[in-house]
Order: sequence, then structure tokens, then C-alpha cells
Amino acid sequence: MDMQVLRERAGLSRAEVAFRLVISETSVRNWEAGRTEPTMTPKKYLDALRLFKCTPEELAAASEKSINQRHKRKPGRPKRFPDERVTQVTDSPVCS
Repeated sequence: MDMQVLRERAGLSRAEVAFRLVISETSVRNWEAGRTEPTMTPKKYLDALRLFKCTPEELAAASEKSINQRHKRKPGRPKRFPDERVTQVTDSPVCS
């Protein structure tokens, strides 16, 4: 079960979750997409458990599954530099 399934099982929309936890809807969307993990204060964590009607283990597993699904959808991230050579910048003028 991932974060979206957990939310839907509780019969909530993203907007309702955001409103009740006093967070942005974008945060909820990012949790579900696996872009970010839920980070909460202890009080907010307990609120989330009550809201989703789940155990701490279910919340942790759902968060982990969302993160893992994101990484499986995009198996190969492009390298920052396509090849190993990095061009060196010099202080000499371009035109002579």
C-alpha cells in the first residue's frame, strides 16, 4: 500500500488531508508521487495516524513504497556530465 492508497482508503481527498494536517496540497502530492517523504512533528504524526486510520507501521510502509515506486518508474537518471571529460575554464581571453 502506498500513500495514495492509504489516503483513498480513509476516504479523503488531497485537499482534505492538506487542510486537516495544515500542510500544502503540494506536499501531499509529493508524498504520493514519492518525491518527498513525510516529515512531521510528533503531534502532526499522531494526527496523520488518526486521519489515515492506520498504524505507524502502515504509514512507514506506505511512505517507503511511494519512494520506491518513484525510483522504479525512472530507472536511469541522466548523468550530470554525459562523459567523463570536464572542460577546464581558463582566464585567457577567447579572442587573441
